[in-house]
Amino acid sequence: MTERTGKKYGAAVKAATLCVALLMYTTSMTTPALAEIAKAFPDASGETVKLISSIPSLMLCIFSLVSGWMTTKISIKRSILVASALIFVGVFPAFFGGMGFIIATRVIFGAGYGLVFPLASAVVTDLFEGSTKDTMMGWKSAVGAAAGVVFQSLGGILTAYSWRYAFLGFLLVIPIVLIVLFVLPDTGVKTKVQTAEKKGDGKKFTSALFICGLVGFLLNAVQFSYMQNMAMFIAADEIGSALDAANVLSTFTAASFVAGLIYVGFAKIFKKFTPALAILLVGCAFGIAMNAKSLPMLFISAVVFGFGFGFTNPSLTLKAASGVTDGAYTPMAISIYVCCTGIGQFMSAYILRFLRNVSGMTEGRADWKIACVSIITGAVIGLICLAVFGNKKEANA
Repeated sequence: MTERTGKKYGAAVKAATLCVALLMYTTSMTTPALAEIAKAFPDASGETVKLISSIPSLMLCIFSLVSGWMTTKISIKRSILVASALIFVGVFPAFFGGMGFIIATRVIFGAGYGLVFPLASAVVTDLFEGSTKDTMMGWKSAVGAAAGVVFQSLGGILTAYSWRYAFLGFLLVIPIVLIVLFVLPDTGVKTKVQTAEKKGDGKKFTSALFICGLVGFLLNAVQFSYMQNMAMFIAADEIGSALDAANVLSTFTAASFVAGLIYVGFAKIFKKFTPALAILLVGCAFGIAMNAKSLPMLFISAVVFGFGFGFTNPSLTLKAASGVTDGAYTPMAISIYVCCTGIGQFMSAYILRFLRNVSGMTEGRADWKIACVSIITGAVIGLICLAVFGNKKEANA
């Protein structure tokens, strides 16, 4: 029984729900070990070593859709346990195996990673509603921001002893599974109310889902250039060191964490305009960054970007989750949205290169300029559409 039928869950269930979000960020534990792995396998090409970090992103695009289908066969809780088992396979290279074995385990890990990514949001929409759902979705983003930093730091500490030890971090899956197993409610497989069929249109999803999917794809195709290019731009412009770049990105993470905690307040104030305004913040951050001539300006851009990023994720996920004709389709809607964002991330470098060639931009911060113009333009168009068509929709309601 869920909140929709009068059941209100307490702190223990909320904590268990947030623990699921931790599974999404276990992939960051092996990132600090890549250089040491390359040294341990000198015959492996650089591209092969990079597969250790890139395979999960590719698998996300595939298995995020499988995740939605899985919830039509077994409950969300059981789906999470299946995903956890696949993620746990990532621990095996800590004990034995060469490069081929590591790549194979990353494929299996990536399958679990792809499954759990939409499930972490689906379990929130399944157990909670109203302002509680908004709060939990914001907290999920905050927990994710903190987990990314903690897991990457843990991976760095373990790598200092041996690159194999970095994979030991996946042992953290065990306590998470125990919490999910004994605390998280099992709400069963959702059955259709068949609202759409009664109307005769047979539709499962509304246009809101497809708009969110398109926005998620386009936004992720350009916004990840912020993190990817920060260190290179700081070094190229002689603004600071690698440590300064790390500090700027840590500031972004801290701001994203705070944004997740206060998301529900932001959403209450701006209501239907929340996603567009959150995206506008991201665009403004790129505007500050591309004109920054000093570290303090980059730190300011990191704060703005962190808040925009932290507000955007829960707002778009919730909007995508609402783009269904029947609540039974919510997990699949989230899966479709996550798949779109994953494809955007995976294609980011290729899309930005195409846009640079088309626009003729060759300067150092071209990617940030492209991101700034495209994101702000898209956000302004979104605000206008919400103001015009949103009011018409409310009037017809």
